[in-house]
Order: sequence, then structure tokens, then C-alpha cells
Amino acid sequence: MSRSNENNNNPQRNNTDNIKADSPVVMLYSFPQQGKGKWRIQNDVVMGGRSNSQLQMTSDNNAHFSGRVSLENNGGFCSIHQTVEKDPYNITEEMSAFVLRLNGDGKDYNFRVRTPNGRHLYGYTFSTKADGQWETISIPFNKMEAKYHGEPVDVPNYAGENVVEMQLLIGNNKEETFEILIESIAVH
Repeated sequence: MSRSNENNNNPQRNNTDNIKADSPVVMLYSFPQQGKGKWRIQNDVVMGGRSNSQLQMTSDNNAHFSGRVSLENNGGFCSIHQTVEKDPYNITEEMSAFVLRLNGDGKDYNFRVRTPNGRHLYGYTFSTKADGQWETISIPFNKMEAKYHGEPVDVPNYAGENVVEMQLLIGNNKEETFEILIESIAVH
């Protein structure tokens, strides 16, 4: 990777709509502490597409998700995800946002979660910077919209329920290469 992944003195992304100021930060997943764990790749090949990606750990134990999105054969996405059906992440009512610590490539990504209450996912698309610096992305729960296989579902936005699956996806309706470093996913 050509970008430095050692610099942790970086600005915080200000996306703080409806975030409770007094809520504590609770770590859900820390790649430096927990490694790759049960995170795995899921690309559009499950539907016949031709995109490909890799998930590797860097020398400083961050997740390095990279690859190429292809639109061939009705494809168009690459993702990593983790399923924890038997031991869901507990999201309490004091929490109001997910907090992602990452080093992006200037492209848009979609963060998604699934709860025990349905097969749909709640997602939010955010932009990353391409300056080689670490950034903190805050995703308010109430901005996360429900979708199933990419189609809107007529239910309210995410309300802070327990989480049985987390996913990070790139699918911007264009062919592109990508690479992103992920340090951690937390809630506050």
C-alpha cells in the first residue's frame, strides 16, 4: 500500500447529527486487538458478477480491504462482513451512532448492519478522504436506511437494536479499483 498507515494523529470527520454528546464509546471490533477473526469477503460473484477483492492484515494489524469492482455480468460490488448470530453485539439505548476509524482512498463506501429482527440490512453511504490520513467516520443510527438485496424496505430507519452482522461494501455503479484500511468499529 502506498499510503502511510502509521500516522494516527488525524482529524475527526464531523458528522454528528443526532449523536448524544454524553454517550461513552464502546468498541465493537478492533482489528489491531482481534485480528481478522471471522471477517470474510463477499463479492458480486455470489450473483454471477466478476468483481474481486482481498482482506489482509497489515504489519501494524489493521485490516486492508482492496480489490476491483466490475460491472460485468450484472456485477458491481465488493464487501467484507462478519456474522455473529449466536453472540450479537449489544447496542444499548444510550448509543446513537457507529464510529469507524479508517484510512480511505477518496471513494464512497456503505456500512451496513443486520439485527435479529429481519433479513434486511440497515446501511449508510459515506465518503472517504484520499489524503493518506486516518479519519473517524460517525454514522448516526437514524440515518441508516433499511434495504434487502439493494432494494428499499418499508420499515423505519435503524433504531439501535442488537447487531448480528456488520458489513463494509463498495458498489458505486462503476468499475473501479479500491483500497481502504480499517482500524476499528465502535458505537457511542
